[in-house]
Amino acid sequence: MRLEISTDPFFRQCVITGDTKNVSIEHCWIYGGKQINEIWAMVPLRRDLNVNMEADVKEKCRWISINRAAPADFAKYPKFNWEQTKRYLNGKYSPKIIKPGQGKLI
Repeated sequence: MRLEISTDPFFRQCVITGDTKNVSIEHCWIYGGKQINEIWAMVPLRRDLNVNMEADVKEKCRWISINRAAPADFAKYPKFNWEQTKRYLNGKYSPKIIKPGQGKLI
């Protein structure tokens, strides 16, 4: 897994700030009392944000990671409602699209 992380460009910069220095890996999910140690469940995060993590930062990290996962990834962890959580996070953090000239959210 370390090789995969070290060669994946996604893990080179913080998902919150875009910084490329002092980046550590955040495990976004815990299942059965243990961190989910899979590539989709981890995101790069600036070290100081990881140490003093605020709730909104944690939630944004989860939003990014859950959208990187495939349905087969969720099947490994059946006691958690992944689809409901994904809908909630996407509703909260996905950018809203406005139709040109209408000023209405899609």
